[in-house]
Amino acid sequence: MIELVVSIAVGAIISGTAAMLLLSAARYRGETAARAELVDTAGAALETIIRHVREISQDECPGNPSPCLLGNAQIAEAGASALRFDGFGFRLAGTTIEMTNDDAVNWHPLLRNVSGLAFTYFDRNGATLSAVPLSATDRAAVRRVSVQISTAAGAETLNLRTGIYLRAFMNEVMSVP
Repeated sequence: MIELVVSIAVGAIISGTAAMLLLSAARYRGETAARAELVDTAGAALETIIRHVREISQDECPGNPSPCLLGNAQIAEAGASALRFDGFGFRLAGTTIEMTNDDAVNWHPLLRNVSGLAFTYFDRNGATLSAVPLSATDRAAVRRVSVQISTAAGAETLNLRTGIYLRAFMNEVMSVP
């Protein structure tokens, strides 16, 4: 009888330990899957922003060869959490990053559950243009844009940040000493 009670107690201890290990592994797998999904969706949104911001156009200097190194970036709006240019735009509306491709007539969700979207603007010398929203003169001087996205899903949070050089001004950037 004692042997039976001891073997039942040992079996219960082994079963409890195995159950704890399985629950821990399942929780870790769930957290990893949530983090991977968060990285995928936020990364896709950031890639879309990069692809469009990189193509911000410039006006050409009359009488100068193309590309004009002193051209102006064609940016309609440059705020802390909103950027519009060439018919495209990105903004934070509540907890959603929205995108437009028709001069802000229609805005479409790009990423949900966002706690922050921040744009930082830099001139040709790398100086931060910090008086947002930027004036027309400062918008014309933009040569690089930094984008930061903060998002969360469940207990997982993610901060993504990148800097984007405007393609139309790459020759200018290369010529700065």
